[in-house]
Amino acid sequence: MVGEVVLRGNLLTRTLVALSDAGVRFVVCGGVACVLQGVARATHDLDVRVRLTDDDLRALIVACRAVGLTPRIPEPIEAVLDPARRHAWIVEMRAVVYTLLAPDGSFSLDVFLRYPLTFEELDAVADVVVIEGRSVKVSSKAHLIVAKRAVDPPRTRDLRDIADLEELLRGDR
Repeated sequence: MVGEVVLRGNLLTRTLVALSDAGVRFVVCGGVACVLQGVARATHDLDVRVRLTDDDLRALIVACRAVGLTPRIPEPIEAVLDPARRHAWIVEMRAVVYTLLAPDGSFSLDVFLRYPLTFEELDAVADVVVIEGRSVKVSSKAHLIVAKRAVDPPRTRDLRDIADLEELLRGDR
């Protein structure tokens, strides 16, 4: 899928533009990816799989500051640069994502700390949408299905997304 998506002015759009402009290598996943792939649903957060390199994480910090996002947990955003700390969040807090919040709490950016697919796997077959002149990579329908099947226990929303994505894939053939 390659196409222009019009989402002007909202924090979701500003965040995607900021990530792109900062040079973060990322793939949109989760609910926003489902919507961009054609699933009719609502979502209040943006899930991304970022390449977990120092350069990409530093760029992530720049982008988040540009749009006013701050960590949900009481640690400075620079903590995301420390692999040992990220590992501790996963092990000790059972974290799946590192969440950054808008000042009013109406929007969150969830950066996956663990995901059923590597960044490289997602990136290799990601679709591309154009948002305000920026090419943004979006998880493929097939990879979205893999990720949603990995949710344990399965959530009703994810089961609906899987069914909708499978129907879209049948229509693509």
